[in-house]
Amino acid sequence: MARKKKKEEEAEVEANLLPVMNIMFLLIPALLLAMEIAAMASINVSPPKFAASANQKKTDKKEEKPLDLKVFIMEDGYRVSASGQQEGADAGKSADSNRPTIPLANSSADLEDYTRYDYAALEAKAKEYKSLFPNDVTVKISAEANIPMQVVVSSMDALAGTTCKIGKTIKSGEQPPDDCYFWQPIVEAGAG
Repeated sequence: MARKKKKEEEAEVEANLLPVMNIMFLLIPALLLAMEIAAMASINVSPPKFAASANQKKTDKKEEKPLDLKVFIMEDGYRVSASGQQEGADAGKSADSNRPTIPLANSSADLEDYTRYDYAALEAKAKEYKSLFPNDVTVKISAEANIPMQVVVSSMDALAGTTCKIGKTIKSGEQPPDDCYFWQPIVEAGAG
């Protein structure tokens, strides 16, 4: 018995470039938009500062102790500590470490989470510390996991000073105005 071979017809296959062109048509504007957004995101970095002489550096360290201001945002207020010591807490009592230094302004459950906090008292505390440490501009901020982001942002605004306008001052290299307190926040992960 003889086998019959089927003749397979080979047809020319044309490349369909329409789906590839559609993807490129959508990708080009998306990439251009991403470039615009990436250009706006910037981080201010300043070079390290050097002292005039070694002797001056040693005397400055002896005279001025760093503030190391930390603000921990809790559900029931703010816990403020400076130079490793929580304000209002005794050194021997550990029960006071969970109590807020600045309690909530309004504890009503009807209010939004971010309106309950006492931003004016936090700003007054920042002004008090700034008068004692006029050269410090950094503050470390951390919060409990369930604190809304608006509370963190409003707290940073209060610590910087609500009337502080520092953008042009930084670019020109001038001294910041007196109404700018701690305008360089460092946001830390939730440990307080």
